[in-house]
Amino acid sequence: MNTEPSVNFPVTCPKCRQEILAQLPIGSVADALISGKPVRLYAACHDVYWDAHHTEIEQLREYMGAPWRDYRADKSRA
Repeated sequence: MNTEPSVNFPVTCPKCRQEILAQLPIGSVADALISGKPVRLYAACHDVYWDAHHTEIEQLREYMGAPWRDYRADKSRA
């Protein structure tokens, strides 16, 4: 049994455009949002993985309910 907290997030399969609900570990998502690492998404209908695009990252920030900053953008301004 998985006891790690997770966030349910709708993803759209890049192959068939079907929207499915993904369950992502909150810790991994938070780490990726803070560090600028890619968030890996998965669609079981076609067994396909991809890195979240900018719009998906913004949606994840909203789903997480936290005002995550884009640290990569902040670093480029420094």
